Amino acid sequence: MNKTLLLILCDFLLLNLLALTRWDKNELPASPPTAQQPASAREDVVAALRLTLEEEKANREKLALDLATTRDESKTRATVLDQARARTTELSERLTKAEQDSLRLAQQAGVETERSRAALEAVKAEALALRQTEEKLRKEGEALRSQLTAAQLTTRSTEERARLIETTLRTAQEEKKKLLEQNQSLSQGVTRLAEKSGEITQEIREYRPVAPNSLYADYLARRATLSIVTERTSAQGSGPRRREIKSILLTDGTRTGALLSLDQTPFTLGDAGGSWKSLVGSITPPAPANFPQPITSLNSLRKGDPRLLIALVPNSDTNSLATAPYRIATDPFRFPKSLLISPRGEGYGECTFRLSPELPGYLEMDSRFLNRLQGEYAPSSGDLVLTLGGEFLGVMINDHYCALVPSLETGTSLPLDSKGAQQSAGAALTTLQRATAQLDSRLR
Repeated sequence: MNKTLLLILCDFLLLNLLALTRWDKNELPASPPTAQQPASAREDVVAALRLTLEEEKANREKLALDLATTRDESKTRATVLDQARARTTELSERLTKAEQDSLRLAQQAGVETERSRAALEAVKAEALALRQTEEKLRKEGEALRSQLTAAQLTTRSTEERARLIETTLRTAQEEKKKLLEQNQSLSQGVTRLAEKSGEITQEIREYRPVAPNSLYADYLARRATLSIVTERTSAQGSGPRRREIKSILLTDGTRTGALLSLDQTPFTLGDAGGSWKSLVGSITPPAPANFPQPITSLNSLRKGDPRLLIALVPNSDTNSLATAPYRIATDPFRFPKSLLISPRGEGYGECTFRLSPELPGYLEMDSRFLNRLQGEYAPSSGDLVLTLGGEFLGVMINDHYCALVPSLETGTSLPLDSKGAQQSAGAALTTLQRATAQLDSRLR
């Protein structure tokens, strides 16, 4: 049985005992009433019982009220007790958990303690190593300080030596500058002297005549061969005609070509206005690049005799020429004599010439009959005329006059193709015929 309920019952019984006990003084029983008093006695007893019942009823109501209050209190106490038991259980569980946590923490604390102890030992070892390193660094620092002191002394000595060397270098640079200025002045003098020497050498070479034999041998090695094949209509002749011409390569610094006269070609001025079935031309440079190359046209010279023609060589082909072409004479009257070479290279010889004011662009050559009798080389039409310095002068257009070639600017074009054969070739020859007819009679 619950202790609280037992206490409540004990209290209830005690209260009933106290309530039902009469604490009034016991009076002696009265003498037996008389016969006249029995009704009042019963009324008194009834009244007393009624009073007792009322008191008992009031006491019972009070007890019931107290019992209800006690029950409420007991319920409250039971609720509180239950809460206390739940709290106790919770606290017990928390205590158990706290003990388990404490045990776990104690274990972890042991592990951490071991780790801390090991870390502490490591820190102590590291501290010892650091102290040793510090001692070593202190000793090294003392050694470095001593070395620094020695280095400072060496640096001061080096700086003094550097100042001395710098002063010496400045002096040497000034002297070097002076020497350079002197050398530059000497170099300029030497350069000017070399330039003058080169100019003098060039001038000597230009004004010194070359032996005719050397010029002739050089001409034979530098000749080109032109080949022209023509085929005319049946009324003017049948079958192709081929003409090979030995020519000289010229350059004016801009253009390069092979020079020939109209008499050397298959054409004549009498062919003016004519037509051909085909015209084909090619040029073979001197060795070693001696392979034929096609030419598309023959051109007259803009500044020269209309009977002189030029076959231009493309610039891409001039780079392959092993022998340099002849340059046109810039000072044609430097030497009083010139060298004449027959077109086929059969003969050569020196010949004097003179200017003819009446015929600009032409030279009058010395072709006296006496010279022929003495065995000297006599000029003839088609001969090439060179200066004794090895430059090109012109071409003999007859036995007495040489036509100068001042430049290679082209004029009338005589095409060497099928279209030119049908139309342009005859028209070009007509133009050349008219220009030749306007020349002085001495030049025709």
